[in-house]
Amino acid sequence: GRRRMNATQLLAHFDRLAEAPDVVPRLRRFILDLAVRGKLVEQDAGDEPAVRLLKRIQGERLRVLKKSVKGSAALATEPVSADIQLPDGWAWSKLGDICTKTGSGSTPAGGKDAYVSTGVPFLRSQNVYDDGLRLDGVAFISDATQERMSSTTVKAGDLLLNITGGSIGRCAIVPDSFVIGNINQHVAIIRLALLESGRFLHSVICSDYFQKHIFGNQTGAGREGLPKN
Repeated sequence: GRRRMNATQLLAHFDRLAEAPDVVPRLRRFILDLAVRGKLVEQDAGDEPAVRLLKRIQGERLRVLKKSVKGSAALATEPVSADIQLPDGWAWSKLGDICTKTGSGSTPAGGKDAYVSTGVPFLRSQNVYDDGLRLDGVAFISDATQERMSSTTVKAGDLLLNITGGSIGRCAIVPDSFVIGNINQHVAIIRLALLESGRFLHSVICSDYFQKHIFGNQTGAGREGLPKN
């Protein structure tokens, strides 16, 4: 496999790399990849251990879901990727264990005929970008349709992930100013138990580490869809 470049190698070859036509996005991806693996800066031993944070997340998750600790599954702490060695104080967790909701939307009854000129924003993959939601030309559904699809209501702080098609893997954070919306079947909601972790998780999802998992787990005839698991 291809050897991963480290920070020392980057500096040694920086002048040559700087001449590449796509150097800025490549450097951005490289720096982000270092960050999500805990290799961008020296780790602070005084930081809160991740295991303690995961316990706080589990408590909040169970509170929202109204489940007892006794009846809940334990948080995963075993490595899910053998090629990454965690820094001291870090811990593994499955995405579902830190969320209160994950899942995709659906097509409203009547398909595009259900769209109206004004109403509740109906977010599709063309509205979801890594740098945020783009609502120019957004579709709308009626309040009645929204009520029937209330289980996939979008809220401020949600992460929206494109799970099919050419834009698979794009992820946006729903801004605090967002009031209400819904999603179609090509977009999934990731709702964290602790919303304050949203920007960190967004960085993880946008990193090469997470994107490789997305593209490696596609299903369907054209391998163009991400299964819920």
